[in-house]
Amino acid sequence: MSTRFIFLLSLTALLLFSHLSPSLSKLQNAAAEDDDEDLSFLEEETDAVPHGQGHGHDHDHDHYPDPDQFDEEFDNEDDLDNYSDLDDSELDSYKEPEIDDKDVVVLKEGNFSDFVTKNKFVMVEFYAPWCGHCQSLAPEYAAAATELKAEEVMLAKVDATEENELAQEYDIQGFPTVYFFVDGVHRPYPGPRNKDGIVTWIKKKIGPGIYNITTVDDAERLLTSETKLVLGFLNSLVGPESEELAAASRLEDEVSFYQTVNPDVAKLFHLDPQAKRPALVMLKKEAEKLSVFDGNFSKSEIAEFVFANKLPLVTIFTRESAPLIFESTIKKQLLLFAISNDSEKVVPIFQEAARLFKGKLIFVYVEMDNEDVGKPVSEYFGISGTAPKVLAYTGNDDAKKFVFDGDVTLDKIKAFGEDFIEDKLKPFFKSDPVPESNDGDVKIVVGNNFDEIVLDESKDVLLEIYAPWCGHCQSLEPTYNKLATHLRGIESIVIAKMDGTTNEHPRAKSDGFPTLLFFPAGNKSFDPITVDTDRTVVAFYKFIKKHASIPFKLQKPASASKAESSDAKDGIESSTRDVKDEL
Repeated sequence: MSTRFIFLLSLTALLLFSHLSPSLSKLQNAAAEDDDEDLSFLEEETDAVPHGQGHGHDHDHDHYPDPDQFDEEFDNEDDLDNYSDLDDSELDSYKEPEIDDKDVVVLKEGNFSDFVTKNKFVMVEFYAPWCGHCQSLAPEYAAAATELKAEEVMLAKVDATEENELAQEYDIQGFPTVYFFVDGVHRPYPGPRNKDGIVTWIKKKIGPGIYNITTVDDAERLLTSETKLVLGFLNSLVGPESEELAAASRLEDEVSFYQTVNPDVAKLFHLDPQAKRPALVMLKKEAEKLSVFDGNFSKSEIAEFVFANKLPLVTIFTRESAPLIFESTIKKQLLLFAISNDSEKVVPIFQEAARLFKGKLIFVYVEMDNEDVGKPVSEYFGISGTAPKVLAYTGNDDAKKFVFDGDVTLDKIKAFGEDFIEDKLKPFFKSDPVPESNDGDVKIVVGNNFDEIVLDESKDVLLEIYAPWCGHCQSLEPTYNKLATHLRGIESIVIAKMDGTTNEHPRAKSDGFPTLLFFPAGNKSFDPITVDTDRTVVAFYKFIKKHASIPFKLQKPASASKAESSDAKDGIESSTRDVKDEL
């Protein structure tokens, strides 16, 4: 019985193998054909973007623009990929500013680790000699180094263009990047790029965190000099209450913390001298001057209170205020875009609305006719014209935008804000006008025709997301155009490009420019495939051939075939002549 079973099993396997053999043979032959496919006609000297050069990205503009990039969006100063592209003449013409930086330590690969380990407090600036922001920071940084020397805080600098390994180890993405090391452990420095800002921030980090106010004179001086502060009215300047306040202060970089037990001092800060202690108040030189704490006197609740109240009701977008907006844990923002002449009319309405959403939304005013920062931010969000407009933004992590359509009134902004918090709004995406004709080898994609072209299930689509000012995109263009020309006769393939600075789509996520994405036919509900290959026509062709859902065969151009025939004929004639000569 067992022998018969083994015999039947063997016979079944043999029949199955004989049935599959032709199919396997076809697959092997197809693979061999692919390997043997003559692609020499695609290989031209001008095709190639050398590997390692064409893979860089210019500025990433999927994110809310950093003010430091406003004046350099088109010169790419912060792009690490680009510093090697500068002419030596540009570097030679740069002259060091006349500064006294004798107290700034120069660090290199050989002494970096020992230095930051042996010194308890070290601030390190990673810079590039040609970087304008670094040049502006240099005298301020040097002055801060001299002042902080007495505090046993060391300020150092690293030329990231020379110390490449250090720059990579610390993930330096732009210049200047400043870190603060405590016992060898580092964190980014988020404060102002001036001497006073650096000194104040560091002293806060190395000091007790809170300062005592014992006299009315000290209190009055403080009220005139500080723009933003917290005062704790305590039972004692030492002990658990003071420790909780000090712990909360170390979680907050932008606000100074003070404590007192003097009822007259408390009165100056608008606290009832007879109030139950501990009590806490926050003062700002803003429209909302006073915020009174009513929670439990603990580190976490004090920090949450300060965080929710430290920003003004409406933050005017400037270079200085931008980090507070970017780094806030409150991600959702309402932005008012208006020209300066309209601000007196609409900003007070916006402020009243902001009171209703304190701690839930950040309210930002962007002055559209401000050439320095207002105009670039308006362009980034696709806001044009001069009429006041309100837009909701989910923050850089999500980067969804929602446009408010209507007059700026308190009731309407309130309703819009509530819908925003409850995720009831429909996202807005920028789009250029749909082209009247789109007959080129490279199809033009905009936000409003993305679905029609890129998400067409019957087409395999290669999409480049580019920026007009991007140097890497410009280098890629001839290669991309040639690829499209070679593939234009294949109906199932579309080669397309989209200007990522003026168009958006939820399926077009880029991490910089250029970004190349492949959308296979019949699979458009899935995420696209990121194209990571050499940027030559041959490499792109092989990538598409490998990932395309619809098989295709590239026909060799007639001119190439004729040229090969001519070469072969010349070879035969030459061989014949050689034989005759030998005879």
